[in-house]
Formats: sequence, structure tokens, C-alpha cells
Amino acid sequence: MANSSLLRLDSVKIPSHVCILGGCGAMGRVIVTCLLRLDPTIRITVADLQPPPFPLPSHVQFQRVDLRRHMALVRILRSHTLVINSTSHHFNLLVMQAALQAHTHYLDLGGLFHFTRRQLKMHAAFREKGLLAILGMGCAPGISNLLGRWAAEGMDRVEEIHIKVGDRSWGELSHTIPYAIRTIREELTLKPAVYHDGRWCFKKPCSGVGWFKFPFPVGRQKIFYTLHSEIATFPTSFPGLHDASFKIGFSDEIIRAALAPKTFEPQTPTIEHLAEIPPRDCEITVALVRGRICGKRITRTASCAAFSSANHSAGDWDTAWPPAIATQMVVRGEIQASGVFPPEVIVPIHPFLQRLKQRGFKLRKDHFKIS
Repeated sequence: MANSSLLRLDSVKIPSHVCILGGCGAMGRVIVTCLLRLDPTIRITVADLQPPPFPLPSHVQFQRVDLRRHMALVRILRSHTLVINSTSHHFNLLVMQAALQAHTHYLDLGGLFHFTRRQLKMHAAFREKGLLAILGMGCAPGISNLLGRWAAEGMDRVEEIHIKVGDRSWGELSHTIPYAIRTIREELTLKPAVYHDGRWCFKKPCSGVGWFKFPFPVGRQKIFYTLHSEIATFPTSFPGLHDASFKIGFSDEIIRAALAPKTFEPQTPTIEHLAEIPPRDCEITVALVRGRICGKRITRTASCAAFSSANHSAGDWDTAWPPAIATQMVVRGEIQASGVFPPEVIVPIHPFLQRLKQRGFKLRKDHFKIS
């Protein structure tokens, strides 16, 4: 969706009460932490099927919710002005429909390409009601989309965008599952979308194997194609684009765990266990962009490095801080629009990246080739 499709509105509903669906889950609880660090006074409802196994601050309330009970979800969302959907992407459309009916703004962490494409079709319905939906506001998608926009700054024409994600871990927890095992299993088994010569095509799962040198400390990693949402939005966000891809590297241990029988679900370490053995890792997301300036071809890379800290992995932080920061931007009126948008179209790049830097993320942009 090109920038020209934005509708600026002074009457956009500014959220002051945020609902986090799946807020008791592994990622949802980190998003709660990030929101409270940004604004300790913000009102939050943690909505989940089961109550949290940890105490909540006095101004954070728990609400039991079953996403299969549509009207019950609508009733909960009606008392909120923004919902962060940190549940499985399989529920994205259901939650979006409930948000639309409840007149509540919406944000999620990604739709694994196919769901994202279906969600984008709700643009007119959200626009008509003056509501905002931001799709894929985590790390990848999320940070990855904005790195693509950052690297493309000043280009007259953007021709290629290639996203690459790598991680290096140290210590006893070096092979813990980085995010939902079901999502990783789908990424490894579903055909990845690649945009080539102006058309989407679907490759063999885990194909396109190659080596990529990430910035220090991740270094050289083996990466391959997986199904991801960025490839669903880049072609319309960057007119003239003819190639886009997403590649990631997983350790052999993670791949074996994800492809094990479906009855196998690795247990998330308890808070007490994590306190004894804190994760130590760095995750780096890179956008490699090729385009033209005054007819000359230019290649740029933009990268973002996240580091583990405070008993949370790098993947926890780089997935949880983006929705928290985007929510703060809507609260402050820095994002005012109605409709359904990917991050690269709607989120102000430099203020967003500056807030990532304030939270310890390392950002870098390299301009390394003109021909």
C-alpha cells in the first residue's frame, strides 16, 4: 500500500486503555513489561484464557477471554481504545473483526504472509470507521520492514529488498525456542513466498540455503528462505520493486525440536529457572536494499542488533519493544491515520528507531556500492 493511500485524521481515537490479548503468554508478558517501562501509568488489561502466574501492578487488570466466543471478545474490547494481539496469527482475522465491531484500534505481530494478505483486505472497513490497524509490528515483521524503509531513504527507485535474520547464543540456554514452536514449524514446512521479477512465487521449504555475514557478534550464519509477512507488503509499499525475500537461520537443535511430532512442545522455562540461567544471545535483523539514485545503482544495508538482558532473550526484546513503542506513538498522536497498514507505510521511521536506540538496540546503516 503506497504512502499516497494514507488518510490523515484529527479525530482518530487516541488510546489510553490498552488490551493485550495473550498477555499472560511468553511474549505477551514481555510486551506488558515494555509498555509499563514506557509509561508506568498506562492502563492495561491483560486478556487471556488463564490468569497470570505472576502478580500484576494495581493499574493492570486481568480479564479472562476465550477468542472462540466472539461477542464476549467484542464486549471486552469495547472498553479499550487499542488492542495488541499477541496471540497466534491464526486468530488475526477473528480479532480484527472483533476490534472493528468494538470500534477499537488494532495491532499485531505478523500474519505469516497469507493471513497478512487477507487482513489487508479489511483496509476499507477500518478506514470507514476511522480505525487504525498496524499489521506485523514485532521484530520480523516489524523492525525488518522499517529497516527496509530506512535503507531505501533517498532512492528514486527501490528495486530489491532482502531481509535476513541471524542469532548467536552463548551459555546453557543457547538452544531455547526463540518464539512459538507452532510458528517455527509452519515457517519450516510451508512454502516460502519470494517476490521475483515482479511476481510472487513459492519455493521449496528451507530452500535457498546460503551464508551471510551479519555484523559482530553474530557473524557468518547459514540462512534459508522461510514464509514471512514482509514479502506480502513490500511490493505495494515500494512501487517499482521487482525482488524481495526473507531468510533466517535456525540452529539444528531448534529445527529438530520444531519438526518433532506435534505432541512435543518444549516447556518454557519458569521465571525462577530463567533467573538461575539467564539467556545470553544477540539477534540481528538486516535489510539489504538495492535501488537507484539519479540513474546510478546503489546498494545499502540497514541492521538492528538486540541483546539479551534481565532474564529475557534478544528475541523477546526485539519482538516486544516494537508494539510497545508503536502504541506509545498512537497514544501521543504521532500516528494518526485510519485503515490497515504495514509498519513501513505508517510508522515514523526516525522517532521509532531513536526509541529503539534508547532501549539498548544497536542500529547501523551502510552505503557501500554505487555503479
